[in-house]
Amino acid sequence: MTVLYWLRNDLRLHDNAVLAALPPTTTALLPVYCLDPDALGPDAYLGLPKMGPHRLPFLLETLTDLQQRYATLGSGVHFVVGRPAEVLPELVRKLHLDAVWTSTEHTTEEHAAEIALAAALSPKVPVRYFQSLLLLDPADLPIPLDILPFSFSKFRFDVFSKMTVRAPLPTPRQLPTLPLGFTPAPLLSADLIAAQLGQPALPRIRPDHRSALPQLGGGETAALARLHDYAVERHLIGRYDDTRNQMLGEAFSTKFSAWLANGSLSARQVWAAVDGYDATYGARSKGAMQLRLELLWRDYFRLLALRTGPAFFQWRGLRDQLPKPTRPDRVVFQDWAAGRTGNAFVDANMRELAATGFMSNRGRQNVASYLIHDLHQDWRWGAAWFEHQLLDHDPASNWGNWKYIAGTGTDVRDTAFDVAQQARRYDPQGRYVRTWLK
Repeated sequence: MTVLYWLRNDLRLHDNAVLAALPPTTTALLPVYCLDPDALGPDAYLGLPKMGPHRLPFLLETLTDLQQRYATLGSGVHFVVGRPAEVLPELVRKLHLDAVWTSTEHTTEEHAAEIALAAALSPKVPVRYFQSLLLLDPADLPIPLDILPFSFSKFRFDVFSKMTVRAPLPTPRQLPTLPLGFTPAPLLSADLIAAQLGQPALPRIRPDHRSALPQLGGGETAALARLHDYAVERHLIGRYDDTRNQMLGEAFSTKFSAWLANGSLSARQVWAAVDGYDATYGARSKGAMQLRLELLWRDYFRLLALRTGPAFFQWRGLRDQLPKPTRPDRVVFQDWAAGRTGNAFVDANMRELAATGFMSNRGRQNVASYLIHDLHQDWRWGAAWFEHQLLDHDPASNWGNWKYIAGTGTDVRDTAFDVAQQARRYDPQGRYVRTWLK
């Protein structure tokens, strides 16, 4: 059997369901990563590249690392610029491949790409989908997906004590070779990708010494190094609940999110590290429990997006709530995006985002609330700006959280934050504001 492996947000060797399922009879494997214009091109709200000046370089670092790791196992990665439904069937025909395997996604646009690919392939070429991106396999849920509650608290109550988290799959020691005589195309630079897509080149962002991110870069190698350092070397899991609402420094939170978002780190690998911490230090700590809940939140948003489909991204609420009235004003929005609102706490967070592609969870909630409830702007503009800027953008988590703050997601209560009170509580000495507004 010969297989084309469409790489998506599963850019790793460890805990990889596709690679683990390859039978010994696999005579050739062609891993392909598509630099898809639909994923890189302009969004529908701001007209900005969905993958902006932070996330694209991080992705290219990740893909470079992946290519090197595949090469050590006797394989490689083929890089193409184009829509999967247009470029992958041509490769299948040209190389006479038997099947296409890939990790399935859970959000609307990504699912549409799967449908388009299946339609473009010959009926004789099956597409096999794998669950590689979740902590919980949907087949293991103790409740049916179609009655997934519109409340994380209820989801947690229904699931947490009954769920089974599968152990991470082992890293393969060798991979099938590439098709005979095939030479994979190399990875292009960001500027060449933009040129092929007919887009202007993204600005280059210089490293900022104030960044809270660990200076490890993209890719599975860096992700596993961070996991080991955080969980094993410094035992920071136990402190997580005490530090997670802080805003300065690389140790206050895990910073796993960017690697989790593009799949260079598996959620199950993180869960296993938490298990290891509990096994070493006895009874479950509050930090370990809180980290487990954060991983469950990530799954919840993905599963909710899968259940609700396009409604997950739409203006109206999941319970048919109407957002608060807006006064759309591009100048007001641009001042928010640039950190020029006059609210020091909001502006400091927005400037950190622009400089580094990162913002703490506490910051994200406050700037979103301020845009929606104080400035009365369209929450979808904010979600699109985050998609453009965030290093760790994940469509389900990003849009799900924005929808929640807008009061149209999983909660019907008033979701406005008292930003002034939040600043006093989480930056009482003003250190964070001074760091980013000086």
